[in-house]
Amino acid sequence: MLASSSVDLDLPLNDVVIVFACSENFVPYLSVAIQSIVDNAGATRRYDIIVLTRNISPASMITLTRQTKSDNVGIGFLDVDAALGDVELPYHGHFRPETYFRLLAPSLLPNVDKAIYLDSDLIVDVDVAELYDVDVEGYPLAATRDADTIGQIDGYDATVGPYLAYELGMDDPHDYFQAGVLVMNLAELRRTVSAERFLEIATERSWRWNDQDVLNKVVNGHYRRVHMRWNYLVDWQRLRRTHIVTNAPADVRGEYAEACEKPCIVHFAGPDNRPWLYPDADRAGLFWRYAMRSPYLDELRGQLEESRASATGLAKRAQVIVLYRALMPAFDKTCPAGTRRRATLIRGYMKVGGGNL
Repeated sequence: MLASSSVDLDLPLNDVVIVFACSENFVPYLSVAIQSIVDNAGATRRYDIIVLTRNISPASMITLTRQTKSDNVGIGFLDVDAALGDVELPYHGHFRPETYFRLLAPSLLPNVDKAIYLDSDLIVDVDVAELYDVDVEGYPLAATRDADTIGQIDGYDATVGPYLAYELGMDDPHDYFQAGVLVMNLAELRRTVSAERFLEIATERSWRWNDQDVLNKVVNGHYRRVHMRWNYLVDWQRLRRTHIVTNAPADVRGEYAEACEKPCIVHFAGPDNRPWLYPDADRAGLFWRYAMRSPYLDELRGQLEESRASATGLAKRAQVIVLYRALMPAFDKTCPAGTRRRATLIRGYMKVGGGNL
């Protein structure tokens, strides 16, 4: 059931094309994202979903195909192994190699000129065709500014701005975009940068935010901005809005607040604080509303119960509480954003191999 190119898929690909990248382990969450698309699909549009993968099982493909079976929705699966060859993709933290697969979309979809790319850890709460219809003529892609990263630049983490400017080479780090939701001008990307070049940049070093950095390096601020409603980053650990984004300029804070009030896409970005493990996470109720109609509901419920009842799950919860509800707020209080003390400690932490704060 795995195809090597979109040309081999039995899909019309003549209207709204949506691309995901996913592993077998992430299929239940992908299923919920797909359910949200199907539930909000317009009756007069055609929606074709393409999943980039290298290990989704035939059984999972069958389940997802049955889930999307309707007159105006289809799904297909593309194998990325041939495109990757023997390339070893560097990743770290909560990221996984699949995050790089979006870089291969222009070459894997040679007969498609425009597509939406979506991470699998999100919910689309409106008709996604509205996003697809954004005009990207003259741009490689459309995306939202990354309120979290901009908040880090402007005080929360003083190492981020210099990294984006001097290591990533961005003219203006405040143009950094969040790559979990993209409208990709595949024709323009094919014209300007090859898959080989994308992979060359991706593997030349370990980038802080992996392929998101690669895309920002290539695009360097030349993208069509869309409102953050189309990629609302949830209030991770109830810290993102009050501790990180609050450092950003007024226009970024205002746009993020508007997105929070009326999001079109809710993105559960960040480590640990996922709704399938923490039902009190920001917008977890929305996730479970769509999960109720997913064929993976029982599996999702089982994961939630295990996280709340097993020894491993309880230990993880205790670790999260200590780190994010105690240590990080204490660090923010003793080393306020923008202070020299904070910058010095973060630089020291990074030098000894620490991850992102």
